[in-house]
Amino acid sequence: MITSQEYRMICQLIKELESKVDSRFERLGNKVMGMLQGFTVLNPERETMTSREICEQYGISDRKLCDMRKKGEIPFTKHGNAKNSKVTYRVADVVEVFASRDEF
Repeated sequence: MITSQEYRMICQLIKELESKVDSRFERLGNKVMGMLQGFTVLNPERETMTSREICEQYGISDRKLCDMRKKGEIPFTKHGNAKNSKVTYRVADVVEVFASRDEF
């Protein structure tokens, strides 16, 4: 037989576990959606993404994405020679890069 204090503690542990599992499923779901978009299942017209779209979809900072470009971790296309020229990424490349990361 367990005491009421032990029961409350078990309930709290169960809630914490549920929260962690929910969070992981949400990240997995986002990753799967990104993969589907990358294979043009959800939007067949879409071929490229902007830096802002990648940061929002994958929950990374613009600085992190910039570092990934500098390290050659993600292919990109720069449109122009100016410092602030537009940068785009092929959706298929983005999906491949983020699918290979173990962050969920």
